[in-house]
Amino acid sequence: MFKFFNYLLVVMMLAVLWNCSGNSGGKLSGKIIGANGEPLAIAHIHVAEAGGNVFKPLKSVQTNEDGTFTIDLPRAQYLSILVTAPYHEPLELPLARSNDHQSLEIDFQLQGHQYLPEFNRVKITGDWIDFSFAEAPLMNKNEDGTFSLQVPVHADTLAYQLIGLIPNEQSINGTQQDYMVYDGQGDYKSVIKTTDSTVTVTFDPQKLPRFYNRALPTALVKKGNAITQQILDAALMIHRTMMAWNEQRQRYAQLTGTDRGFRFNFSELDSVLNALEKTASSDKVKKYITFQRVLLTQYGMASPDTLLQYLGNNLTMTDPLWSFNPQIMPFVYERTMGVEKALAALEEALPQIESKNTRAFVLIHLGMRAKYMRNNEKVTWVYNQLKEGYEDIPIVKYYIAQFNPEMGISVGKQIPDFKVKNLDTGEEITKESLKGKFVLLDFWATWCAPCISEMPAMHQAYERFKDKNFVILSLSFDRKIEDLYKFRKGQWKMPWLHAYLDNSIRDQIAQKFEVSGIPKPILVSPEGVIVAMEADLRGQNLEKTLSKFIQ
Repeated sequence: MFKFFNYLLVVMMLAVLWNCSGNSGGKLSGKIIGANGEPLAIAHIHVAEAGGNVFKPLKSVQTNEDGTFTIDLPRAQYLSILVTAPYHEPLELPLARSNDHQSLEIDFQLQGHQYLPEFNRVKITGDWIDFSFAEAPLMNKNEDGTFSLQVPVHADTLAYQLIGLIPNEQSINGTQQDYMVYDGQGDYKSVIKTTDSTVTVTFDPQKLPRFYNRALPTALVKKGNAITQQILDAALMIHRTMMAWNEQRQRYAQLTGTDRGFRFNFSELDSVLNALEKTASSDKVKKYITFQRVLLTQYGMASPDTLLQYLGNNLTMTDPLWSFNPQIMPFVYERTMGVEKALAALEEALPQIESKNTRAFVLIHLGMRAKYMRNNEKVTWVYNQLKEGYEDIPIVKYYIAQFNPEMGISVGKQIPDFKVKNLDTGEEITKESLKGKFVLLDFWATWCAPCISEMPAMHQAYERFKDKNFVILSLSFDRKIEDLYKFRKGQWKMPWLHAYLDNSIRDQIAQKFEVSGIPKPILVSPEGVIVAMEADLRGQNLEKTLSKFIQ
């Protein structure tokens, strides 16, 4: 018996030593304060995988009364963190460590919400309508400048949020509550205790803490290393710049009615990133900054090809840095290695990539390339890989549908029978009425940015082929038909056939044509057979593909 207890003691000691050394992912501790420099009544810090969904974190903790916190970290050199508090903008940042178990101490100061200068339309949503935006009623504006509304109560508490306090129509906490709870999406719900069947909720603009400061947010590493601080500095500068980018873009859109043509001056950010690169204490910092520069090109920041070359030459395919935006990894290697070599290398590296999310995006890219190259065997292989191991990643479900070898909508197959109404004439448009012509079926919506980006190519192709037995039928998934009319009065007239898919036929048409995302272009022959789809009909490829079939 004595030997057995000695054995148990040794096992327990080894377990403690194991957790204190190699098996522990370390800890993150520190303090969260508000824009006014004071600790907050409630705040949270959330930890996710690098590039993962911070709204479904691996771990979350609430701060103590003095704003301090401690949270256990998983083993990883890179992580994503989200810092949240009522009346403040949520802050998402990368967490970089010199190894996968380093403990850190970081103090955060959040940026206050940038509330609208005045409130005219304030909506309220809550638990009595399952926090629906569509069903959220307007609050009544009172003579004293407050807003109020009587709402039903179905328990001993009422949880609610307000819409229309900040520019992006986000739902956030109000000014009347007994306490607040985190909503799982970066904001908070106000909760009122009551024993009544109804309660009058009042919003008082005078009680909003307006502490917006362009120097915020900040993150100061108290215990850690220069790598962590330098990467945080770069991320914070990018965060503040993109807040300004979004603010100016919205102002531009309000003045012009569109955000097309908007330009932003990135010179200050460029200067700061250059300075950070020169003082970088590690190649890890330079890699991160270069990685972010490449990502910022989608917002209009200049990025020379040398940056792509640097990433292709200095980041291996298994580097965890790719986890922050795995979509760009295949394109970087295709530009630096060539498409054929890059695809072969990506497939070979796939088992060694640690991040499941990154592996999923590599598989998606391999599948899209195989689909474009008509490699049905490879498409089926990708489909099986995604189906067997990645269905729990939300975006993967869309691509599983796209790669399904049993899809009814694919090249060589007849389109299904359908019937829609011509938006301009009221006449019926059917499969039969379109026979005898090449038809580009264009599933789209005015709210779909990628759809709008196709407009130049579509108009150019239409002008070239409109007199050659070719028509376009755009089928709109817009929420309101008025949005479609308004759009066509603007820059893009879309002088071809149109149909609006209202609630009575939207799901039916989407199911028939297997539309799980837009834009979805389909080219149909005069006999009603699909001859091209998707990437073959996007951007510059549209005219090239049409010229193969239409002389």
